[in-house]
Amino acid sequence: MKLTNKFIIIIPLYNAKDLVERCIMSIATQKFDNLGIIIRDDISNDGGDKVVKNLLGNQNDEFQTNFMGKDIIYVRNSKKLYPVGNTYESVMNYIDNRDAIIGVVDGDDSLSNINAISKVNNVYEGNKDLWLVWSQHSCSNGQSGQSKPLPPDNVIYNNRNYWSVSHFRTSKIGLFYKLSPEDLKDPFVNDSYYTFAGDAAFLFPFIEMCGNEHAEFIQESLYIYNNNLPTNEHNKNLNNAIKYGNYVRTNGKRYTKLISL
Repeated sequence: MKLTNKFIIIIPLYNAKDLVERCIMSIATQKFDNLGIIIRDDISNDGGDKVVKNLLGNQNDEFQTNFMGKDIIYVRNSKKLYPVGNTYESVMNYIDNRDAIIGVVDGDDSLSNINAISKVNNVYEGNKDLWLVWSQHSCSNGQSGQSKPLPPDNVIYNNRNYWSVSHFRTSKIGLFYKLSPEDLKDPFVNDSYYTFAGDAAFLFPFIEMCGNEHAEFIQESLYIYNNNLPTNEHNKNLNNAIKYGNYVRTNGKRYTKLISL
């Protein structure tokens, strides 16, 4: 099973039974035709897998189908991969297009309007040198999002004491191939991807590989982030979220700016 679409959304899914259908429909109804979706169920135990299977009309733990004109692969993991592992392994194992644009929408979140992907794609089309594009997001509790433009390059290549890229985050697939998989492994748990702060583990390298020259921020909110759920890292274990975030900032491998992708 491989997707060859121009734009591919990965949905890391864990215990989002009441929200995952809304997530999938927010992507399947996008006004963009050359779109694929990979749903990675990370061993949910709340029945969310049944919601997805019933929606897509297939009860297998791994299948490829077409739903509302969108190519979809569904995989229920046999081993816990956590969000960063779900994203990375989906890119490496289920996509056969070295020019694809990869977006991530968590299974308990959603895109905010039917033109979100078209708007991001237009930014890439307008500047062929862009490898990383992200938008502002809206929080479910009414708070404004935390996404923002990158700091100047002298900050990016001096420290990681900043945060810019949240949701809706997208990148050229080539950035994933430039990552060392060892840099995504949990520093405190054996034989595991990052159990916390996985976003930071691959986004800081992406930012460092791009710099401002190859990255662009969209001020418009294109994503709805449900920030009041028990599965949110800051609600699940705030101490671990801080511990892992600090580790990525101070001990994570630093990357240099790429000349080409």
